[in-house]
Parts: sequence; structure tokens; C-alpha cells
Amino acid sequence: MKNKRLIFIGGPMGVGKTTLGQYLVEHKLDNAVFLDGDWCWYMNPWNFNDENKKMVVKNIQYLLNSFIANSQLENIVFVWVMHQQKIIDEILRGLKGDYDFYSFSLRPSVSELRKRFIKDIRSGIREEKDLSEAVARIPMYKSVHSFKINVTGTEYPENAQKILKVINQAK
Repeated sequence: MKNKRLIFIGGPMGVGKTTLGQYLVEHKLDNAVFLDGDWCWYMNPWNFNDENKKMVVKNIQYLLNSFIANSQLENIVFVWVMHQQKIIDEILRGLKGDYDFYSFSLRPSVSELRKRFIKDIRSGIREEKDLSEAVARIPMYKSVHSFKINVTGTEYPENAQKILKVINQAK
């Protein structure tokens, strides 16, 4: 039996992680499941503190471990803003089972992220106040141990092909 593939897709807010991850699961990967890390702390009021950060990581680990243990799943796609290697390492420390791990970082130009973000603002998905924080995180992905995908001027089907090329070469 082949190992499961655990695929992490990180990138700044608004870069297209969710769309790409869902596209991979719905159209390109067999026996696949999708998890967005934001689902694990969608709360009101949103409170960014140490207690909640720990809870979110435990929630993510619990769900990923459940997916890893599920005999019917072969591909697990997880997306989140993972701009520091320590975030990825903390999640991985709590995982059990056999899997092949792949980490990708979506890296846009500043103008590309602004364009995507403004489209989301107009659609009511994002708030303008979050744009500067998203832009500030772009350079942080350089130090993350991941396959870097330049998403400037590209759409999610092309970026999905880049991910599939990497994971299929590893077979």
C-alpha cells in the first residue's frame, strides 16, 4: 500500500490557497479531502491569543490525524497562512501515521496580491484593513521549507499542475 500524500499549501491571505486546494481535491486528486485551517478557529468574537492559537493547532492536528487514519483517503490537502516554518513544524509534531509530506508556498508579487485582494474586497470576502498585513507577509515565505510557486499572472489550474508535477515526480 502506498503512503498517503499530505499536501500543505501556504501563502498570504488572499493569494488563492482555498480556491487552489478545493480545485485539487474536486478535479485532480483521487480519494482526497480538503481542510482550510481557518475553519478551525472561525469564532465570534475572533480573539488572537495564546490559548486560542494552541486550540487551533490542536484542532488542525485532530482533523489531519483523522484523515491520515482513514483508509479510504489517499490525498489530504491543507491550506492556511503558514508564513513561518515553526507553524508547519508545530502542526507536524502532533501528526501520527505514514504519509509523504509536501509543502508549497504560493508567492505573488505585491501588485498581484493587491489585485486579488481588491477583487475579494469588492466581493465582500475580505476587508481592506487586512491588505497591508497580507502584503507584509509575502517575504516571510522565503524562509519556509517549501516548494515555492510564483502565482503572479497565473490562475489556479496552472498552479495545480505545478503542484501535481512535484508530487507525481516523487513517486
